[in-house]
Amino acid sequence: MGKFIKNIYPKPFFLKWKELLIIDLSSFTQPEPIVEVNTRQLKIMQNKTKIRNWWMTLFLIGFFCMGLFQAIYIEHDWRQAEWSVKRFIQVSEESYGSDYFDKNASQDEMDIYNTIGDDKKMSFKEFIHDRYNNYTHTTQRIIGDTIFTGIPLLGISILLPWIILLRKPAPLIFDREKRVVYSWQKGGVWAQRYDDIRLHENIQMILFFLRCELKDGSLGWAKYSLQPTGNPLFSPLSAYKPTLAYIAQFMEYGREKVLPDQDSWQAKPPFYFRDDPEPANIEQEINRILQRITEVNNEIPLDEEGNPIPPEE
Repeated sequence: MGKFIKNIYPKPFFLKWKELLIIDLSSFTQPEPIVEVNTRQLKIMQNKTKIRNWWMTLFLIGFFCMGLFQAIYIEHDWRQAEWSVKRFIQVSEESYGSDYFDKNASQDEMDIYNTIGDDKKMSFKEFIHDRYNNYTHTTQRIIGDTIFTGIPLLGISILLPWIILLRKPAPLIFDREKRVVYSWQKGGVWAQRYDDIRLHENIQMILFFLRCELKDGSLGWAKYSLQPTGNPLFSPLSAYKPTLAYIAQFMEYGREKVLPDQDSWQAKPPFYFRDDPEPANIEQEINRILQRITEVNNEIPLDEEGNPIPPEE
C-alpha cells in the first residue's frame, strides 16, 4: 500500500534557468510578489492581506451578523415574554379582582406571576429561567440557543485575534552580490546559496527550500511558501513563470534587465498590525548557516540530469 502523504523532493532551481532566462519580461506586468528591486537585491513576499481581508474578514463579518441576529431574536423573545406575563396578570386582575394573586391564584398562576418580580419587569435572568423551565421542548430550545450563540462567539474569539496578531511575513531576499537567498521567521534565519536553492511547485504554491537551525541544534529545512496569484486554493503552474523569470533574470543579468527605467523600486507595504522584524545579527547568522551547510553536506543527492535521487526506503 502506498503512502497517503508522499515525501517531497524539491528540484534544483538551476534546472529551470535555461527556460526562464529566455522569457521576454516585457510581455507581462511585474508580478505582484515582487516587492523591492535595487542593484543588489530582489525581494519577494507572500502578501497575506488578501487572505486576511477577503477570506477571514468575510467569515468574521458573517459570525458578527449571526451573533447579532441571535441577539435580536433573544431580545425579541425577552420582550415578548415580559409582555405576555404582564398581559396575563392584567386580564386576571380585571376578571377576578386586583387581589386575585394574593388570595385565589393557583400555584401555576403564581409561578407565572413571579417571573416578573415585584418591580413588574422581567430581568434577563428571570427571562432565561422562564425560557428554559416553563415551556415545552426546552431541550431543543437549549440546543438551538447554544448552537446559534456559541458558534459566532467561538468564531469571533478565534478570527479576531488571528486578524490582529497576524505578522507581516518577512520577504524572501535574493542577494545578487553574494549569490545568497535568505529570509527569517520570529528571529530564526533561513539561508541557502542561490546556486543550490531548490523549489517545489504544486497547484497551490511555490515552495522555496532553505536551510535553518532546528530547536535541537541540527541543520534542517525551511519552506518559504509563495502564492503568486494570491489564490490560496488553486493556481495554474504557468502562473508561476513570471515571478520565477524575474528572479532568474535579476540574478543572472542584474537590475537593468528587470527594471531598466529606474535605479530602484519598492512597493507600498501592506498594512499589518504587527511586523516580523529582521534579526540584528542576520549577516552573521547567514554566514554561519552557509558554513554549516558546507560542513554537514546532507542535501538530497542529484543524478546526472540534476534531478533529486530519493533515498531507498
